[in-house]
Amino acid sequence: MKTAQHLSADTVASLPEQLLTTAEVATWLGIQRCTLEKARSTRLGDFPPYVRIGRAIRYRRSAVDVWLNGHAFNVDGSPALPTIINTN
Repeated sequence: MKTAQHLSADTVASLPEQLLTTAEVATWLGIQRCTLEKARSTRLGDFPPYVRIGRAIRYRRSAVDVWLNGHAFNVDGSPALPTIINTN
């Protein structure tokens, strides 16, 4: 099996986008991991969409970025313009 150190640039470019764990997303958002877990189990609240892979829960980095952009506001309370996300 090739490790990330042995992959060519073309191979790395064709890899799927980064998947983050619940703990990684919670740290990024500055919230408790249990907040995301409870939101998933109760289906309450507005949190980033997740992917279930077997028993594992993962969040697409791009989906969290889109979710964050949708929750951005200016100081006057008006919705902020979306930020362009560079996935390169």
